[in-house]
Amino acid sequence: MTQPEPVARGVEASVIAAELRALGIDHVICIPDSYQKTLIALLQDDPAIRFITACTEDEAMGINAGLYVGGKNPMLVIQNNGIFASINTIKAIPLDARVPTFIFVGQYQRDPALPIEESKSRAVRMVEPTLDVWGVPRYRLEGPEDVGNIRAAYERAHETMGPAALIVGAPTL
Repeated sequence: MTQPEPVARGVEASVIAAELRALGIDHVICIPDSYQKTLIALLQDDPAIRFITACTEDEAMGINAGLYVGGKNPMLVIQNNGIFASINTIKAIPLDARVPTFIFVGQYQRDPALPIEESKSRAVRMVEPTLDVWGVPRYRLEGPEDVGNIRAAYERAHETMGPAALIVGAPTL
C-alpha cells in the first residue's frame, strides 16, 4: 500500500535561516518547539543572530517589544499552543500597542499527511481560526514553494505595525 503524498513538507533550516538573515533579523526569541528544532539549532549557532530562550510566550512578546523599541529587528519562534496561551498579550502588545511582531508558529502534533482542517489535534485545527478572530494576518509554510511567505509575513507585521504569523506545517529539515 502506498502512502499518500504529504500535504505539508519540511523546509531546510538553512533556507529559512538565509531568508531571515536577508530580512535583517538580529534577534530570535524562542519558546522551544519540536517542529522547528533543526531551525532552532541552526539559529542558536548563527553568529549574526542573537538567540534568546524565553520561559513563556508572554515573556517572549515583551522581549520582542523591548528589542523593537531599542532599534533591533527581532522575531519569535513558538508553537501553536503558545498562541492560545498568549492571546491576551497579543491583544495588548502587537495589536493595541502596535508593535511589529513576526511570529513563526510550529504546528505541534500535526500530521503533515493531512490538511490542517482534518487534524485530530484541536490545537492544530484552531490556531488559524483563533488568529483570524483577532485579525492577526497569517501565512503558511507548507513546503519549499512557500518560502516567499516568510518575507510576506515579516513585511506585513512591519507595514501594519502589528502581529503576523507564519504557520510552519511540517518539521523543518
